[in-house]
Amino acid sequence: MKAFIAYFSWSNNTKRLVEEVNKKFDFDVVRIERAIPYSNDYNECAYVEAKDEVSKHIHPEIKNLDIDFGSYDTILLFAPIWWYTVPMPILTFVEELKEYKGKVVLFANSYTNDPQYMVNSKKDILEVNPDINLVEGLFNKSLKEHINFISEMEDK
Repeated sequence: MKAFIAYFSWSNNTKRLVEEVNKKFDFDVVRIERAIPYSNDYNECAYVEAKDEVSKHIHPEIKNLDIDFGSYDTILLFAPIWWYTVPMPILTFVEELKEYKGKVVLFANSYTNDPQYMVNSKKDILEVNPDINLVEGLFNKSLKEHINFISEMEDK
């Protein structure tokens, strides 16, 4: 499996998870970032900017990732849950994968353990890019479970 990790993280919780997971694998990693950064103020970011994007289905411009997607057969996509789905920069990223033929494995984390959030995230991703080969990864699992899951993927 030739994979890279793409992730979005505002508070750095997802970033820390990716860093810990990647100590085991040493994949290439890209951070998905909004071209115009979100506010550093939690309330402004969560209750104004992010909520507005979700409610209006705005997929904000993201910074150039400078990666050749086609040279990888798998993308490990890590994201928090914002407003019951993935943050909108993730959907912008997924739009950029229109020509990608490999597999995209979604890993999501949330402060609550509602499995509907993963259902919503997959549905939203597939609405943006119905041809994507989306695979459900893990939702709200431990570091060890992430490492085991990815190790099993590598063994196949």
